[in-house]
Amino acid sequence: MVKEMVLSTVEIVNRKVMLFRKKVFGLNKRISSRFFFPALLLMPAFLLAFNSALPAFAQVKATPLIISTSYKSLLSTSDQTGMLDLLVKEAFRRIGLDAEIVFNPTGRSLSDVNEGLADGELNRIEGMEKNFPNLVMVPEPNMVMDFVAFSKKDLSIDGWDSIRGLRVGVVKGWKILEENTSGFPEVTLVPSETELFNMLDKDRIDIALYDKLTGYEQIHLRGFEGMRHLEPPLASRNMHLYLHNSHGNLAESLAEALRSMKEDGTYDRIVSETTAHLMVGQNGKDCPGEATFEDD
Repeated sequence: MVKEMVLSTVEIVNRKVMLFRKKVFGLNKRISSRFFFPALLLMPAFLLAFNSALPAFAQVKATPLIISTSYKSLLSTSDQTGMLDLLVKEAFRRIGLDAEIVFNPTGRSLSDVNEGLADGELNRIEGMEKNFPNLVMVPEPNMVMDFVAFSKKDLSIDGWDSIRGLRVGVVKGWKILEENTSGFPEVTLVPSETELFNMLDKDRIDIALYDKLTGYEQIHLRGFEGMRHLEPPLASRNMHLYLHNSHGNLAESLAEALRSMKEDGTYDRIVSETTAHLMVGQNGKDCPGEATFEDD
């Protein structure tokens, strides 16, 4: 119905333009040539007036939604070919929209989306809307993230209390890690994963708290040796795309798009293609494909 209305309006505009051209170019013999150039100059205004009658969605092409992320490798890359880049862009494509993934430091990413400076946040745990009320969570998870302790030592751990007496490193802005180590005697907050794993390599901390999958990506990229994650994970959480509430009406459609990707094999294909180079195994042993993803 809407499409027919737009086409009908366009046809009317076209007829008006053709009539105007006939008059301007002398097909109507009664018009004098001295009116040609003044009439030609008026044509843009004429077209603009009729174009204003079209519905807004028929005039303006949708611009990409800006999705903020603090990831810089594996999950999200500068050329938008990371695992979550491809998953989220495909989900948006399936609902007829474009998305552009842009880097933002961890501490600012959520705040910028909450303030409307970006349209969404790529990947966060459940419940972020409690502290950032302008966020709307897409209910279908992007993935399951295992939060683990990386170490160069053979340490025995079992839960948060077991690491209280260690020198702990955490990337600032990773809320689940900050909250669960609050009050620990020796916690170092660093701006990025680069500083985190550099500190572990130089023995300035006993453990580096991070996601298992992307932690092994950092070790792989920098050629560090002797680092491994400790079992069991300190926590495992569903991770979700968040939207600014001005786009909250898209949450269910994006959730359905993600579910359809898991059902038709697109999700597994993207995950496999973007993580196949990693050998992520228990206690650091080579074992491809042990990273955990949501695929139900």
